[in-house]
Amino acid sequence: MFKLFKTRLSAYYEFLILNALLATLIGVRYFLYFPELPFDGIQTTFAATSLFSHMSLLALVFWLLGLVLCVLPLKVKRPILALMATLGLTFLFVDTMVFGFYRFHLNYPVLSLVMSGQIVEFPLSAWAMLVAGLGGVFALQWWALGRMESQSFGFTKSLRKIFFPLFLVTTLTSHGIHIWASAKTYQPVTFVNQYLPVFYPTIANSFLIKHGWLDREELEQSQAKTPKIQGGLNYPVHPLVGDAPAQPKNIMLILIDSWRPDTVTPQYMPTVYEMSKEGVSFDKHYASGNATRMGTFGLFYGLPGPYWHPMLANQRPTVLMDRLQQLDYQIGVFTSAHIESPEFNRTIFAKIPNLRLRGQAKGDASDRDIELVEDWKTWYDNRTDKPTFSFMFFDAPHGFVFPKDYQPRFEPMSGPNNPFVRSNDSDPEPVLNRYRTSTHFVDSKIKEVVEKLKAEGTYDDTLIIVTGDHGEEFNDNGQNFWGHNGNFTEAQIKVPFILLGAGIDKASNQWPAGMMTTHFDLVPTLMKNYLGVTNDLKDYTIGEDLLGEAVDRPFTIVADYGDYSIVSEDKIFSLKGNGLYEVRDGSNRLLPEQEIDRERMQYALEVLTRYTK
Repeated sequence: MFKLFKTRLSAYYEFLILNALLATLIGVRYFLYFPELPFDGIQTTFAATSLFSHMSLLALVFWLLGLVLCVLPLKVKRPILALMATLGLTFLFVDTMVFGFYRFHLNYPVLSLVMSGQIVEFPLSAWAMLVAGLGGVFALQWWALGRMESQSFGFTKSLRKIFFPLFLVTTLTSHGIHIWASAKTYQPVTFVNQYLPVFYPTIANSFLIKHGWLDREELEQSQAKTPKIQGGLNYPVHPLVGDAPAQPKNIMLILIDSWRPDTVTPQYMPTVYEMSKEGVSFDKHYASGNATRMGTFGLFYGLPGPYWHPMLANQRPTVLMDRLQQLDYQIGVFTSAHIESPEFNRTIFAKIPNLRLRGQAKGDASDRDIELVEDWKTWYDNRTDKPTFSFMFFDAPHGFVFPKDYQPRFEPMSGPNNPFVRSNDSDPEPVLNRYRTSTHFVDSKIKEVVEKLKAEGTYDDTLIIVTGDHGEEFNDNGQNFWGHNGNFTEAQIKVPFILLGAGIDKASNQWPAGMMTTHFDLVPTLMKNYLGVTNDLKDYTIGEDLLGEAVDRPFTIVADYGDYSIVSEDKIFSLKGNGLYEVRDGSNRLLPEQEIDRERMQYALEVLTRYTK
């Protein structure tokens, strides 16, 4: 019995070897779309070892799923295993085709549209070739399995002793190179990552810094270097054109972490409330994400979250920063949290000299918020007669913090923020009061900024934008969600958005109450109305001009760290990181009909491929 099991397991091991090699052969196609061929030994070694080890790992997953079948008689397991292998290899091959067209990897909704001919209309000959190809692969698997069972398939038999050691060596080599490349910011290696599906190589920078094997300042200097490889992006589609404004305006962007629209009241944020009445306040404004990375990324780029990875790989700053520098703006970046994680120093602000990466305050976010305002005041006092772009990013509401002696405090108030002690039955009011006190504190700091502008006589000559990077949920939908980065309901993505100051005429606003606006709209609004850019907006953004005619949009795209969704007030159509999808209502409850929303899927495909090549 044991001998029989050993024989069949041996044959099944050879089946793994065969399909790992076939997957590796198919996977070579991903590198056909590489912007440059590997140009040195390190990148070549990383690409080769990653391809083999990762494709072998994917084959191993399928192998483990079918392991129970290996003890069955050949006539039973043969068609099942042959079919499993054929489908797996076919899926991989189709993914290489989709990646070639769109520069992102396959998911089920995209596959559904491809197979239905709604993306590419396949002629009858193409379907015939597909069927013939599937039949050929199935026949190969069928034949090979029989030969392996009889121990007469010499090719895989000769590889039995070396395959697993080779898999271990290439896996360790691949991840070891990536640890080194990440620590040295050696971009020719890290650039490879986006070309392989579900590939997440190891990064150990924090571990190396903690143990003194990597210097943080040296890492920051390396990260600031221009990448050796530039590719995968077509951004902007055409070079930006337009004359410099005759009288450029100062621009100030105030961003508040985890900001809810219901705090913009005379009680909770009196200064910002008055600013909203003085200027234009958009009451149905969606952030581009439900967490800081994607919310801030979409605001500065006017592009959806999935573009984050190619922008980071290329260290490509936003065209907004390009244009500001081209027009010789003085740029001041003042953030409470440091801007290395997420890597805004390597994306949004990649080309800003002498960038303020972090403050010196040692306390909590409220101490850092106090410090950033003082740092901004010092910078503003030392400005020249050039126009200014000020960016201030307050963090206190993210942790529901404020100075110990701060008044007013809204009662009854909970203790320090701890979402792990809450349940679906918890009363949100005490937690909300702590949060509201933190927003009142930030409002007091914004008041200092406004008073400084007025004292300097530059308030009326400054465009001020006040918004949040994402929302904050307090179990709004009765599903025990507290915080953000948990779902795509309005509680987590709807934020205030206020425009006031230079160039803003409240009476001429063409966007009526209740009409959707998004973070993507900031960049085109600034570029067209303040920075003299005359390009078609689609050259560099998916957003609209908020000072122009209103555009009625049925939905928008938002992202978190792994998924993205096309959302409206009543429907959330999500594309998951695992390649599947789900459809929920506006309160995050699964809809009974889980059908692919083809209109939203087509929209996602268009905006996610517009700036790739």
